[in-house]
Amino acid sequence: MSIMQASATLPMPVVTQLQAVFQRDAEADCVALVWPNPLAALAVEQVVEGRKVRAVYCVSELAMREALVKHHQDRKETSERLVLLSGFAETDLAMDVLARIWRNEPQRISPWKTLQQLIRVRDIDPRLTRKQSRWVAEAMLNGVERYQGKISFGEILDEETAWRAIAMAHLNYQEATLDLQSVLSWSTKGDVSALITALPGDIRDNLGDWLARGLPDTHEVVSTLLLNDQGSDLLAVALACSVLFSSNIERLQALDLTQLHISRGIFRERFLGGKKIEFRVLQPLGEVAVVLVRQWIGALGFPSYARFLSKAEQILASLDMQAAAEHSSLLPCGLHARFSAFASALDQALDGGDSMAAESALQQIEGHRLAGLDRYSETVARANMAMRLLRWLKQAPNVDGTAVSLIGDYIEQGGFCDWARTEIWAGDAEESLSTVYQRLSQHVGRYRERQNQAFGQQLASIARGDHLPARFIPVERGLDDLVAPLAEQGQVLLLVLDGMSEAVYRQLSSDLTRNHWLELQPVGAQGDACLVAALPTVTQVSRCSLISGALCEGNANDEKKAFSSHPQLKKLASTKFPPQVFHKQDLSQPGSGSLHSSVRGVIAGTEHRVLAVVINAIDDQLSSSSQVKVDWSFETVALLRHVMEAAREAGRVVIITSDHGHVLDHDSVYQQSADENGERYQPVAPGITPSELEVLLSGERVVTANKQVILPWSERLRYTKSRSHGYHGGGSLQEVVIPLGVYINAATRQRVEGWREVPRRLPAWWYSTKAIQSDTPSAVDEPTVSVEAPTKKAAGKKQAVAEVVEDMFGFASPAKALSKSAPVVGTSDWVSELLSSPVYGQVRDRAGRTAISDDQMQTLLRLMEKYRWQVMEAVLCSELMIPKLRIRGFLAGAQKLLNVDGYPILSVERDSQTVRLNVADLKKQFEIQ
Repeated sequence: MSIMQASATLPMPVVTQLQAVFQRDAEADCVALVWPNPLAALAVEQVVEGRKVRAVYCVSELAMREALVKHHQDRKETSERLVLLSGFAETDLAMDVLARIWRNEPQRISPWKTLQQLIRVRDIDPRLTRKQSRWVAEAMLNGVERYQGKISFGEILDEETAWRAIAMAHLNYQEATLDLQSVLSWSTKGDVSALITALPGDIRDNLGDWLARGLPDTHEVVSTLLLNDQGSDLLAVALACSVLFSSNIERLQALDLTQLHISRGIFRERFLGGKKIEFRVLQPLGEVAVVLVRQWIGALGFPSYARFLSKAEQILASLDMQAAAEHSSLLPCGLHARFSAFASALDQALDGGDSMAAESALQQIEGHRLAGLDRYSETVARANMAMRLLRWLKQAPNVDGTAVSLIGDYIEQGGFCDWARTEIWAGDAEESLSTVYQRLSQHVGRYRERQNQAFGQQLASIARGDHLPARFIPVERGLDDLVAPLAEQGQVLLLVLDGMSEAVYRQLSSDLTRNHWLELQPVGAQGDACLVAALPTVTQVSRCSLISGALCEGNANDEKKAFSSHPQLKKLASTKFPPQVFHKQDLSQPGSGSLHSSVRGVIAGTEHRVLAVVINAIDDQLSSSSQVKVDWSFETVALLRHVMEAAREAGRVVIITSDHGHVLDHDSVYQQSADENGERYQPVAPGITPSELEVLLSGERVVTANKQVILPWSERLRYTKSRSHGYHGGGSLQEVVIPLGVYINAATRQRVEGWREVPRRLPAWWYSTKAIQSDTPSAVDEPTVSVEAPTKKAAGKKQAVAEVVEDMFGFASPAKALSKSAPVVGTSDWVSELLSSPVYGQVRDRAGRTAISDDQMQTLLRLMEKYRWQVMEAVLCSELMIPKLRIRGFLAGAQKLLNVDGYPILSVERDSQTVRLNVADLKKQFEIQ
């Protein structure tokens, strides 16, 4: 044995005993402990409780005397405390030795007494101090520094608190409670398998007793998994159980039941050591794991839990349960399987099959728990666009008509169709989806070509300037027919987004709503409006004609002069503050990308009644050859938010429009033209005749030297050799029809006489209004969650919003879930009966001033009946003619009247933007038949 080893340390019981001594007496020195076992060295130096101690093992009474004498001699030179370890008790030592040691006797090391002193409790539960429980004290002493100060022991140390300290010290269990979800969460933090392996034998043997305190039903399976080296994979194994031991798994039609039983047997052998643990125990293990991960999905980033999902998939694959895993509503493979199923259903629908299978497959995708993550959001959104295009195809789109009917159809449907086409054009990372999207694009493209061809045959009337309905305004009449009348009532901003098509506008308009801009339309107007471009549809012609108020060709300087001197606008504006237009070069602040301060000041001020701003972000993107996809919004259109915010401050009416649209390069074909200056137009010259994809036009609205031009009606033709993101100048609907919207901010209180707020109009095929029902389960790992009706007290504090909880394993649409207790009302006039019922009368009287009149309530209830008790918010907006910005307030008013005592009769699901009515409970509450 060496005299001194730098690495030698004192046994933990000795250290904890010294800690207790120093806590009792900070000046304690010459402490003798009864310790029969020799140290690794004759003397060990160590810091205990902030004090340097020198521990000496003494084999005889003489050795103790020598150590005491030497310590007394060295006290002036060192502050270290002396600790004497030996096998001698008080009766073994002479009086002179006893007189020199602390408290005049050797201290016996009692783990319970030491522990009691360290954690400062008055007493210890007698059940803990039994002889067979001595290991509890030793376990607590061996890890005291890891829980000290973190646990309040109170007056008496009980079993529960002792276990909490042991778990914290030896398992790093920091969870606030002991339950299955907390244990699963703990298993993901650190190397739990290594902690289990390093446990002292007594703790390993009693691990199940600890778990049984908080996991009465599942402690056996959890402890078995932990002791079988599955600690770090506990959550993944539990997730695998959510599929493998689902009570509904046997109903899956595509699953081999023989293989299922074999896989379950292999699981027991591999993970449970052959233990036959009942299904009723393994099922909740899986369900709680699913609930935990679902909570993480809403709170944590995907990388935080991705490895556990991946490991669960690996476990199921190793058990030949890949087919079952693909029915999971939580595992990534389940989502990818749903993508493939949707692609297959879409493919079949394009071959003439029923589209309802595709509708159902899309709902399955949206029902997957990972579908809302950023990593999958684009694929899910793209699938929705594909489904919309399929619905558009199934309605047999109109491919013939007059210029007026074709323009109207394009505004109402075609622009939305082109938006959706753009979204799926580039395909998807999912190969199966990418393949079918190519087919879908081809199908839709053929219909759109036929529509453009029909429009090409009617372009002559546009070129001549034949009369159009009032809502289709020739671009050169925009100032006289729209800007000037609005400017008579107040400040106006004409916002020209150069090159914006109907498709881009439809995408952008959803962002306008989110930013609290309300669309206005003339009272009595039927449908959306547009401008009709001058020909050819190029900036120098159509934009100059718009801003000048007359058919002409020119540049930005010409536009500035014409706009400021426009007769009607000049009459409305003051001499000091004439009409003014700002172009690209005027907008940017030097040294910054923000809106120029002087321009912002003019827009936000009220001195200038009429202003115009031209933003070139969209047109600039068209001229680019980059392969970057742009989602048009307030953020991606440079300076748009700045301009709109300045307009809001001034309370301006904002007219958002463009000078022409554009076509995107979707497999365009180059054709040589006589004049290479035009991307999609060419002058009429001797010897040049239009091809089958072109049309020759002449008339007053053709702004060329000879009033003639050749334009391609097909979106696929271009006259420039170099490819760009998009082109304009031609005669397609995309280029000729100019989007138009009049907006006012919701914060602006002034009303515009003769105009009304309108909701964002969407085509009928944009959303599915059909309920998809299926008796075949779509997911095997959805836990059942019960929803209790709120109490009256809770209802008084907060308006209840219900969640319709579907059967955990069967795919039941919300409509089906309600219809089980809510058959469709027949011919009885139940709505009138409700509105005249005494209960409704009392509720209405208590509500006081409410925005919901009886007529509005009747309309709402009839609509809910029409759509079988569930409807998208967008459909409600359209049917009730309420802007999206106002619909939530309207529904809150309706809930105030219908949700008596807080029962969720009318519920609004914010995530899915779906409104549901539980008509069965409605009838009970209002005592109607």
